[in-house]
Amino acid sequence: MFDIRDAINRFINNRKVLILGYGKEGRSTYRVLRSYFPKLEICISDINTDISSEDELQKDSYLSWVLGEGHMKALANYELIFKSPGISFKTYQVPAMQQISSQTDLFLELFHQQIIGVTGTKGKSTTVSLIQHLLKSADKKVLLVGNIGLPALEVISDIEDDTVIVYELSSHQLEFTTHSPHIAVFLNLYEEHLDHYTSFLDYQKAKGNIINFQLEGDYLIYYSDDILISERLVESGSEAILLPFCHSDKKDCSRVNKEYIVLKNGKKFSFDFSKMALLGNHNILNVLAAINVCMALSMNIQEAINNLESFKPLPHRLEDVGIHHGIRFINDSIATIPEASIKAINTFADLDILILGGFNRGIDYSVLIDFLLDRELSHIILLGKVGGLIRELLVEENYKLPLYDAKNMDEVVKIAYNVGKEGSICLLSPAASSYDCFHNFEDRGDQYKKKVQEKASHL
Repeated sequence: MFDIRDAINRFINNRKVLILGYGKEGRSTYRVLRSYFPKLEICISDINTDISSEDELQKDSYLSWVLGEGHMKALANYELIFKSPGISFKTYQVPAMQQISSQTDLFLELFHQQIIGVTGTKGKSTTVSLIQHLLKSADKKVLLVGNIGLPALEVISDIEDDTVIVYELSSHQLEFTTHSPHIAVFLNLYEEHLDHYTSFLDYQKAKGNIINFQLEGDYLIYYSDDILISERLVESGSEAILLPFCHSDKKDCSRVNKEYIVLKNGKKFSFDFSKMALLGNHNILNVLAAINVCMALSMNIQEAINNLESFKPLPHRLEDVGIHHGIRFINDSIATIPEASIKAINTFADLDILILGGFNRGIDYSVLIDFLLDRELSHIILLGKVGGLIRELLVEENYKLPLYDAKNMDEVVKIAYNVGKEGSICLLSPAASSYDCFHNFEDRGDQYKKKVQEKASHL
C-alpha cells in the first residue's frame, strides 16, 4: 500500500484549505485531514452557526470557521475548497487561482485503480448493490461507498491492495472532479436537479466527469441507447475500453436475448430474469451493467448470473408493501422524475391507482402527460405542487378519468382504499422530489407504508 499521508499532502500542495459544508461528508473530510495532519490550518464554512459549539471543533487550535448567512464570503481567502455535494455553485464564480475540489476527487486520485464508479440519473443504488452482491458472492473484498454507503474517506483504513471499492457517484459529487474511476458505469441521463444547476447541460457535464478523466486501459460500461451519454462520450475523447449495453438487438453491445445474456463479444449465458426478486424491465439494464463489471474484472460470468437470484432489492424501489383488503400496494418513492415513473407504471399491466406529485423543481412533465393520456389509468391521486401542475396539464388536454387531490400521505392512502377494489394495484411513483412534505424520498416511502398498514388494520 502506498503512503496515503504523502499522497494527500501532494494533493493539498501547501494551499490554504477550506471545507465548505459541515454535514456528513464535510465532517468526514475534516476528520480524515486532521488525522493525517494534526497541525494543518483548516477553515470550515457553513450556514449552521451551531457548529461552533461542538467540543471536537472547539478543542482544535488549528481550526477556524466562518458560519451563518455570510459564510460563502470566506471562500475568497482560500485556494483549495473541499465542497460538500449538496451546496450549489449556481451563482458562484470560481476565481482563477482557486480549485474547487471534494473528498470524491481526492479519493478517486488515491484509489483510482481499485474503484468501480457508478452514475446515472436513476438506477445507481440498485446497480451498486447488485455489483457489491456479485463481488461478495465471488468472495472478493468489497467496500460500498458514496451516496448509498459511507463517505468515501471514512473507509481508508479498511482498504487493502486487493479491495474493490464500489462507489455510487451523484452529479453533485462529480461536478468538480478532475479524476475518474478505473471502471466507470454510466446508466442513463434524464432531466434532473435543475434547482442545483443553471441548465440541464450543466447537469450533463457534471455527470460526464465520470468519463472525462479516464486513462488508457480503464473501462467504460455505458447504456449505448442513450443519446445524451453518447454525446458525453464523444466530447470526452475517452481512451477507455468500451463495454456498451443496450435494450435493442444491436450486435456491438451486451443485451438480453430471450433466455440469454449476450455479451459484446457474442458469448451467450443462460439467464432468467423472472427468477430475480427485482421488478421492472428497466432493471434488466442495471443487471447488464453489473454483469459487464464482472466481465471487466475477469470473473466467471455464468456464476455471476446464477448469483443474481439471491439478490434482495432495496426498499422504495418498486417495493411490494403487500395486499390489504384486496389491494396490492407498491412503493416506488425513489421515482423523482417522469421517466422513472413511466417505467414503474409499465411494470404493471393492470395498474389502476397511481399516486403522483411532490416538490416542483421546474422539470418538464410533457412526456408524462402524453403517457397518461394514452394509458388512461382509472384513478390518479395528486399530491403537492407537482400534483397541482399535473392536474392543470391533464385538464388542459380534456382528461376525463378521475383525479383526486390529497394534502398529505394520510389522505392519499385513505383515497386509495376508498377507490380500490379486489385485485386493484396502487402504485406510489411520484415523478417528483419529496422535499415539500417529507424529509426525503425514504421518509415519503416509509410514511406511505406506515399509513397503508395503519388503515388496513382499522378497516
